[in-house]
Amino acid sequence: MIVAIDGRPLVGNRTGIGVHTAEIASRLSKSKPILLTHRPIDDRSRIEDVEAVVQRFAPGVAWQQLVLAGLAKRNRADLLWAPHGTIPWNLHIPSVVTIHDFTSITMPLRHRLRTVLSFNSLIGWSLQHATRIAAVSRYTADQAIRSFAVEASKIEIVPNGVDFEFFSQRSLTNVPVTPYLLFAGTFEPRKGLPSLFSAWRSLRERPRLVLTGDAGWRESRLRSEIAPFVRSGEIEMTGYVTRERLRTLYQDAIALVYPAEGEGFGLPPLEAMAAGTPVLACRSGAIEEVLGEDAILSRPGDSVQLAAQLAEVIASDALRSEFKERGVLRARRFSWSESARLMEDVFEVAGSIR
Repeated sequence: MIVAIDGRPLVGNRTGIGVHTAEIASRLSKSKPILLTHRPIDDRSRIEDVEAVVQRFAPGVAWQQLVLAGLAKRNRADLLWAPHGTIPWNLHIPSVVTIHDFTSITMPLRHRLRTVLSFNSLIGWSLQHATRIAAVSRYTADQAIRSFAVEASKIEIVPNGVDFEFFSQRSLTNVPVTPYLLFAGTFEPRKGLPSLFSAWRSLRERPRLVLTGDAGWRESRLRSEIAPFVRSGEIEMTGYVTRERLRTLYQDAIALVYPAEGEGFGLPPLEAMAAGTPVLACRSGAIEEVLGEDAILSRPGDSVQLAAQLAEVIASDALRSEFKERGVLRARRFSWSESARLMEDVFEVAGSIR
């Protein structure tokens, strides 16, 4: 089976959906994947051996709706996999869409307008017309069933994985590092950053705060809020970093703080756990489903509770050690190879339906 993949998540910096796409595409064994994009893919790590076809066009959503179906046909694809969750209106082959979250619908004021307009206008039609749906969590699947009347039998759970061998590999250098707390993810309010900043500022003994990830919606407003601390060196903003640099940041941190709300999965906490780093997150979205009680969880938006938890983690070697060990065991339950196997099962079922 030739599986055409909407490769837009791999264009530009590789964030969560891009990681998901690359890790699964690179492990497909029973089908031949072809990445179709509107711009070249600069980061070919993990997908060096996957064929890529570029047909340049206007912005990504217009390309998807006007070009992708024809491009898939010309490459003799038997099936289209849409990791972004939406499909072209004129598609005439079976399709599988992956749904990661619905935050542009549940939190429309926390996304860029173009994201809200493009995703929200296409997702309902796409879920109804896709041959099969892969959800990264039970939480996300239940949202699709409740909000879009999708038949439960049409959905399979294909969770994200973690490259445990990569993230657990220790750096060979032993350079002393000033203790810091880490946030990893898109730099925008919906990731819980206002709560994090409030909790961090209230700490009596405040370690450095390192923020790593791409700029997102209203990042300039967040940046202005913390500007004095950035100037003083108390907060460091790294911007987007390589996977190797991210691994080191995880491993050297006191803890990963990830108070995001409405997450459909939550990949950074799982990566941090694989790296042997305690995780603080909030009881929202799929976080409890994915992390269980192996992370320290707070109420969504409760910066007072988060501050108390941070103070305890910073002060207690025993607590950090306990959650490090529990996190490693939790991360071992998730494998990209298993995710790829489950996805190929979905492809096979979808491909048999005409």
